[in-house]
Amino acid sequence: MSKVLQKSANRFQKKARRHKGILDPANAATRFQLSRYLPSADLAPFVEHHWTIHWDLRGQPPYISEVLPHSSVNFAFTVDRAWITGVTTGIYQYEVKDVGTIVGTMFKPGGFHPFWRQPIVMLTDKVVDVKEVFPEVDEEFRHALLGLNDDELMVAWVEELLLARKPALDQNMALINSILETVAADKDLRTVEMVTERFYVSGRTIQYLFQKYVGVGLKWVLMRYRLLEAVELAAQLQEPNWASVAADLGYSHQSHFVNDFKKLVGKSPLQYTQTIRTGEGK
Repeated sequence: MSKVLQKSANRFQKKARRHKGILDPANAATRFQLSRYLPSADLAPFVEHHWTIHWDLRGQPPYISEVLPHSSVNFAFTVDRAWITGVTTGIYQYEVKDVGTIVGTMFKPGGFHPFWRQPIVMLTDKVVDVKEVFPEVDEEFRHALLGLNDDELMVAWVEELLLARKPALDQNMALINSILETVAADKDLRTVEMVTERFYVSGRTIQYLFQKYVGVGLKWVLMRYRLLEAVELAAQLQEPNWASVAADLGYSHQSHFVNDFKKLVGKSPLQYTQTIRTGEGK
């Protein structure tokens, strides 16, 4: 382990411990411990956060964690394997069993492009071996990384791996980051046309940039932002008024809202609410 790694291991700021993005957050929190760490300043333009998961289910049945779709690329390491997950347009499932640890990184939308250097749409809904991008990640690397048994040391080592590639922020990534930050902050920006008018860019250019850098179109990203609000409301409220929720999110017809919700979550709003109240399917 380098002296730089040892020196930097205590600098990572931990994010609030929430199982946000997990389909059934309350149930998931009883099965594994999820921690998120903000990246260093050098990687902040590319990385949303680093994350670790620890679990001990010895003597218990396996647990299938369901993660909501996100417009980001992740890569992850266990002792046995290392993989890259492209943007998932449907629910992503991962089984945890026995005892184990995963350390990973969620890139910002567009943030993986300097490492992949190909259109990110090629990774959408796909899983590839980390060695396709980082050939140095072999069995010895994985065992040494997970053998550290310390979250911040593991995160520091992953950062060294990424920084060695000297990623550079280009003007297209800067534009995408600005668009996504604005969309997240301004809930009135509900359509691609509204965004193109705000940023003085054509719809064709937006489509091209999002396919190349993000892996999905801006229209899908906007839909996801709206529906994640609905998912969080379902987890917080005992009996959500879905007609009212649909109207608040800008849907003119509740049926359109229900169809989009099912595409993203795999269940209707009512089915999802029932699932998280009863813990069924876990």
